[in-house]
Amino acid sequence: MPATRSRRAPTKGDQRELALLDAARVVFRDKPISAVTIDELAGAAGIARSGFYFYFESKQALLAALVDQVVGEVDSEMAEWLASDGLDRGALRRGLQRSLARWMVDGRWLREAFIAPDPGPDMLQVRERLFTTGCTLFRARIERDLRAGLPVGGPPELVATMVLHLRNMTFADAFAKPGLHTEDELLDTLTDAILRLVYGVTP
Repeated sequence: MPATRSRRAPTKGDQRELALLDAARVVFRDKPISAVTIDELAGAAGIARSGFYFYFESKQALLAALVDQVVGEVDSEMAEWLASDGLDRGALRRGLQRSLARWMVDGRWLREAFIAPDPGPDMLQVRERLFTTGCTLFRARIERDLRAGLPVGGPPELVATMVLHLRNMTFADAFAKPGLHTEDELLDTLTDAILRLVYGVTP
């Protein structure tokens, strides 16, 4: 008889930590990250200021946890393409479409966190965390295709970093200038640009 593995139910602490992260997303949609206070974040999550420090030692620590969430969401959005082989344009486009939908909601703070030219030393550390972690699965996929004999347009780690920059800049512009291009124009062009960058060809 196979062994069963118990799954721990979320504790109140888990729920409050998630509530802080969810509240931060909402607050950061309306105000610059640098202007948001610990009191605002705690209040939006329905806990006392002292409660904030039970879960996060600083706003920087909360941002780092929020970046981890974003990386996990990107991995989930792109999971179909990351698990496939070869160009698979359809899977790549579907993943980018899911990511674009998230950017159109959270684009304000995502732009500040990952695009702003001078976000300050704390945000630079968070940004580095995103690119270091976010490129891992993408790089692994490129390396897998390289071993399978597909041509790749450069060192996998560098190519993965370039793709991440291209995607973020494209989505940041889409958030800042809604309606400038249709969703189909944006997604088709970005999908083909990524495939050309990685493989030198498009389907």
